[in-house]
Amino acid sequence: MPLLPSIPARRLARRRPTPAAALLLVLAARALAAPEPQAAAREWMMGTIADVRIYAAPNLGAARHALEAALAELRRIDRLMAIQRPESDVSRLNREGARGPVAVDRRVIEVVQRSIEVSRLTGGAFDVTVLPVVRAWGFDGPHPRRPATAPPRPAGYGALEVDEAAATIRFKAPDAGVDLGGIAKGYALDRAREVLRARGVRSAWIDLGGNVATLGLPPGAPRWRIGVRDPRRSGGILGVIETLEAAVSTSSDAERFVDDEAGRAGHVIDPRSGRPANALVTATVVAGSATLADALSTAAVVMGRERFVMLARRLDVEALLGSASTRGDLQLTSTPGLRFEPGNSRETGEGEQCTEQ
Repeated sequence: MPLLPSIPARRLARRRPTPAAALLLVLAARALAAPEPQAAAREWMMGTIADVRIYAAPNLGAARHALEAALAELRRIDRLMAIQRPESDVSRLNREGARGPVAVDRRVIEVVQRSIEVSRLTGGAFDVTVLPVVRAWGFDGPHPRRPATAPPRPAGYGALEVDEAAATIRFKAPDAGVDLGGIAKGYALDRAREVLRARGVRSAWIDLGGNVATLGLPPGAPRWRIGVRDPRRSGGILGVIETLEAAVSTSSDAERFVDDEAGRAGHVIDPRSGRPANALVTATVVAGSATLADALSTAAVVMGRERFVMLARRLDVEALLGSASTRGDLQLTSTPGLRFEPGNSRETGEGEQCTEQ
């Protein structure tokens, strides 16, 4: 369990990243990445910017058609699973699930089933029934705030009853509600990557606001280079992960958090306490499945370094974990198989692209 150089205490000072500056850095980083893709698009969906780039397809026409097919699949998943959309299957489930079985799209069934599997793997550290807590803190909207009264406790994943044959879900607790935000982006990446693969794409990059899936290898390079954002320094990265085809997901409190006189509280909820998790400052997971990487990066922030490293070893995934030391430094720990180049919170370099959340 290698310990990497600490980031100085000033990096952990409370400061809100400037969204414009962060976006400019992302754009600059991607402008430096070469060569030009055969087809590319950026679009707002799932509460973030989707960035899809195709580097190797049978021809330009095939690249454009594959790009549109992947974007269409991402849009469908957004329409099905966003709690911000009143007409989504998940919103309808949250309104009606306590009264009886609710028919939902097969994709929703699959994501909820996968979420239950990860809940069991993590001993409940990952749990999509955190919606009442998420809403109490305002993390489902643009202006989070510390609740005036104690928020309700999550019902727990045991309150979810999935009937795969009938394609229905019901809640076994009257106050249950689900938020798929900790797993749906990863699932969407997996679906989009398979859409591209089925259309003959051999090299592609898909990014959903901190969740990245790569297809094949980058053109002219042996591995993808993915920068991991510094959660406390706008415009900086902790270092660079090198990987073959994989999925990379980062969870931290860099983008959605409450920072007031009571302290800083991030958007990742500990389902066991019903409060924002603080076992880690940031967690990046590298796995074959984007669905798994997304859910596990969320669970890691809840579980902490020691417990999650043991789980990562058992599941054969790699991770970069950042925890606050007693001195206030950001102490980085990587799993043995991770190819990580520490960057001492430098800015993004040529050919590097970032994961953040």
